[in-house]
Amino acid sequence: MKNLTAMRDEIDVIDAQLIALLGQRFELTERVGLYKAEHALPAADQEREQSQYHNFEMLAQQQGISKGLVTGIFKSIIDEVVTRHKRLIN
Repeated sequence: MKNLTAMRDEIDVIDAQLIALLGQRFELTERVGLYKAEHALPAADQEREQSQYHNFEMLAQQQGISKGLVTGIFKSIIDEVVTRHKRLIN
């Protein structure tokens, strides 16, 4: 069995990967925001968001993770994306 330090080291690696993926996600959403600004599209897309929340809940269930936790995390992410898109559009 691994010791506590080794397990925490693995957690730290995963945390760094999650943050790197989040950075990549924000790079892509920045491009989406620029597209929306260029094409006079609204910052938020409620239909897309609802579809994504449904997907998040299904994925959470598949992984045995609380749906509330996953949707809460993504709500924070999506709120930040919409805020950034509004800045680009205005």
